[in-house]
Amino acid sequence: MLSTDRLRLFSFAAALCVYASSIPAQTEQTEQTETIRAETVSTPETHPETASKAELVFEADPYYTNVGYNIPLTDKPIPTINSNSEAVIYRELIKGSLIPRYMVLEASVNPLPWLGTYIKSHAPGFFRQGEIGNSGINLFESATAGFPEPWAVSAFFGNVAKLQRPKETRHGDNYGYTGYLLSAGNKHIKDNTLIDDKWYELEWKIKGKINYPDERLSWSFRIGGRFNENKDVNNVTYISLHRSNLDFRYSFLEWLENANYDLRLNFLQDNAQMVRLEMIAGKKMPMPEWRYTPTLAVGFVWSSPNEYSGALREARGSTTTLVFRPSLEF
Repeated sequence: MLSTDRLRLFSFAAALCVYASSIPAQTEQTEQTETIRAETVSTPETHPETASKAELVFEADPYYTNVGYNIPLTDKPIPTINSNSEAVIYRELIKGSLIPRYMVLEASVNPLPWLGTYIKSHAPGFFRQGEIGNSGINLFESATAGFPEPWAVSAFFGNVAKLQRPKETRHGDNYGYTGYLLSAGNKHIKDNTLIDDKWYELEWKIKGKINYPDERLSWSFRIGGRFNENKDVNNVTYISLHRSNLDFRYSFLEWLENANYDLRLNFLQDNAQMVRLEMIAGKKMPMPEWRYTPTLAVGFVWSSPNEYSGALREARGSTTTLVFRPSLEF
């Protein structure tokens, strides 16, 4: 097992690598020519989705399914970032994010992590069948690790922008968000076991999603704090980076494209000790002739015994869980 100091150095280096690799290089000329514009609505038939109005948004995923309700706080229309440069999109989303112009109410559920807790509690024999020999690896744990709660409700206050590629004629539900998120729940997941814990999180985040027939891109960069009513679950500050890309214009061998990266670091709030490190990387196999894309992500979750206290403290010391997530992206 690596020492805590080495893990800290390794995790911060990995964070920089993941973040740098997630932003493809763009030429200076491209960034100068791409601009942000606020679309106005001349008639109901012309881009009606940009009007300042409430809107229901739904997203389904085996690991994170949510329904949200966008509520404008001003009469201004949703601005459009007209660019195919991630660097430009991030920059424009951050601009003016200090004053919220939208509120988003959301309810979310993590289906597979929740299912993992159900199997362990209601079918323990079947859960044990997921163990691989004496390796200490359980396939159910590997497929569901990295999610600290089964469900949550949240309120987002910030800015929303429509995302569109230059000269793109198709209009879809492509949005970017920047602002503050308050989340809460009443259950915590530890080792595929549900624990009573009223918790809440406060974070600043920048996230977005682009979905075209030939390209899909999503990202979420967050920094925040998690506070728990259960005294055996220690309060932490965390940094989380996520990027997922599927582009049918590139082959499977393009390692920066058709890939997803996840990195999360948790630190105790009282002494800044790192108590959790999650590193996961995945590869997608683009097949334009199919209606789905096979995906495989692997990685690990390292946890310090100091992540918990009292009855929940891990007597075995530090633990490392292998992450193995085969999936299909539709």
